Amino acid sequence: MAGRLFYLLPLVLITLYLPASSLAQSVTASFQTNPVDEDRTTILICNVNNLGTNNVVIDRTIYSRTEQLVSGTQILPSVDDNFFLSINDNADGSKTYFMTIRGVYHITDPGTYTCRIESTGGAVITSQSAILSINYNPISSDPRCSIADSNTDLTRLPGDEVVLACTSEIGYPPVDIKWSYSGCNKDRYVPAPTVTSFGFYNSELKIALSDQDNGGMFTCTLSRPDGSYSKGCSVGPFVVLGGEVCNMESTAMTAPSPTYDGKMTTDGSPSPTDGIMATEGNDSWTHVANKLLCMLCILLCFVFYAV
Repeated sequence: MAGRLFYLLPLVLITLYLPASSLAQSVTASFQTNPVDEDRTTILICNVNNLGTNNVVIDRTIYSRTEQLVSGTQILPSVDDNFFLSINDNADGSKTYFMTIRGVYHITDPGTYTCRIESTGGAVITSQSAILSINYNPISSDPRCSIADSNTDLTRLPGDEVVLACTSEIGYPPVDIKWSYSGCNKDRYVPAPTVTSFGFYNSELKIALSDQDNGGMFTCTLSRPDGSYSKGCSVGPFVVLGGEVCNMESTAMTAPSPTYDGKMTTDGSPSPTDGIMATEGNDSWTHVANKLLCMLCILLCFVFYAV
C-alpha cells in the first residue's frame, strides 16, 4: 500500500501545481432578459473559466453580417455608445463579462452574440453563443393602405375588380392582420388576406364591387391577441355609380350623380366636392320650412291691414 502511495504522490503534486493556462478553458453565454422589449436594457453575461493568458472576444451576427464588439477588456471604438462593459473577477478564479445594451432597437440589435476564448495567436479555443430577440410593434406609420391598381379612383362601376393593399412591419412576436368591411352590403364577403412577408406584411385583398358597395369601406387591422396593440387603416368610402346610398338609419335611396374627385386625404378618406352629402330627404324638410315661413308672413300682413 505504501508503495502505491509513493507512486501516486508525484501525480497529485503535478495536478496541484499545474498552471491554470494548461487547464481546460470554458465559456458560457446568456442574456439577463430575453426576449427584451424595445427601448429597454438587457445584459449579455459571459462566464469564462481558466482564461490564463488568452483573450476574450465578443461579437454579434445580424443578417449574416458579423461585427466584433469586445476584444480583451475593451469595447471597440467603432461600437455604438449604448454598449457598456464591466468585468468581475470571481473568487474561484473565473471571470464574468457583463456587456450592457441600453435602449435596444429591433433593427440593429437582435441577432446572435458569441463569447469566445482566443489564443494569443488568434485561434479560437472555445466559444458559446446566445440569441437576442426583441419584442416590438410596427412603426407608428403602419399599417399603410392603398389601391394597388393602376386606377386609384374611388369612383367605380358595378362589377369593377379592385385590389387593395396593406403594408406593415410584422413586429415580434408577429402581429395578427385581417381585412374587414363596413357598409350596407350585408352579403359582402371579405376573405382572409393573402400575405407575403420577409420582416414585412404585404397583404392584398381582391374584391369585385357591386352596386350595394356604394359608401362601403375596407379596413386593414393589425392587432395582438392580448389586446395590447391594435391599429388600422382604411380605403374608401367607394362611390359605385348607380348604387344605393348607404344609410343605416333610413330607407336606402338612389344615389345622386357622384362628384367625388377620387383623391384620398391623408387619413384615407375621399375628398368630396361641395354638395355631395346633400340628400333628397334634407331638401324636403327645407321646402316645408320655407312654405311655413311664407304662410306666417301672409298671416302677419293680413293682421296688420285688418287693424
